[in-house]
Amino acid sequence: MSRENSALIALEELKNLEAKRVQQVHDEARAKEDAERRAREEAERKRREEEERMRREEEERMRREQEEREQREREERIRVAEAEARSRAEQEARLREEQMRLDAQVKMAERKKTPYWLYITAGVLAVGLVGGGIFFYQKRQEDQAEKDRIAAEKADTEARLAAETKAREEAEALNKQLQDEAAALATKQEELAKQLASATDENEKARILAEQAKLAEEQDAVKKKITANKKPGGSSSDSGTKKPVTKERKDGDKIKLGGDGSALGGLQN
Repeated sequence: MSRENSALIALEELKNLEAKRVQQVHDEARAKEDAERRAREEAERKRREEEERMRREEEERMRREQEEREQREREERIRVAEAEARSRAEQEARLREEQMRLDAQVKMAERKKTPYWLYITAGVLAVGLVGGGIFFYQKRQEDQAEKDRIAAEKADTEARLAAETKAREEAEALNKQLQDEAAALATKQEELAKQLASATDENEKARILAEQAKLAEEQDAVKKKITANKKPGGSSSDSGTKKPVTKERKDGDKIKLGGDGSALGGLQN
C-alpha cells in the first residue's frame, strides 16, 4: 500500500513539474511576444517621428524658397524703378539743356535778323519731345506687361506648390492609414496564433489556419499598397521653381533719339 502511495505521490510531483514547465514555456512565449510587440510599437513611433520631422523640414524649406523669391522680385522691381527714374532724369536734363541752348541761339538769331532756320530747329525739337513722350509711354506699357507676367508666374508657382503640398499630405495620410491597417492585421494574426496554440479540436485549428491564411493575403495586399505609395510618383516630390525672368536695362544705357546720342541727333551746331 505504501508503494502505491509513493507511486501516486511521484506521479503527482511529475504532473506538477510538467505543469510548471508548460506554464514556464507559456510565460516565456508571452514575454517574447510582448517584447516583439513593444519593439514594433517603438519602431512605428520612431518612423512616425521621422516622417513628421521630414514634413516640417520640407515645409520650412518651401517657406524659405517662397520668401527668397518674393525678396528677389521686390529687389528687381526696385532696381527697375530706380533705373527708369535715372533714365527719365537724364533725358529730362538733356532736353532742358538742349532747350536752353536753342533759346540762346534764338535770341542770338533775333539780334542777327536770321530767324528762319531757328524756327525749323524749334520744330524739330518739338518733334523730338513728342517722340520722347511716345517712347516713355511705350516703355511704361512694356514695364506693366512685364509686371503682369511676373505676377502670373508667381501665382502659377504658388498654385503648383500648393498642389504639391496637398499631394504630399494625401500620400502621408494614405501611408498612415495603411500602416494602421497593417498593425491591426498583425494584432489579429497574434490573436489567431494564441488561439491556435490553445486549440485542441482539429476543426477549430483548421478554421483558425484558414483565417490566418486570409489575413496573410490581406497583409500582403497592404504591404504592396505601402510599397506602391512610397515609390516615386506615389507621393509628392520636390519640383524646381522657376525664377522670374525680367528684362534688364543697364544703368549706363542711355535713351537715344538720334544717331549721336543727343536729343536731336545731328541738329546741334
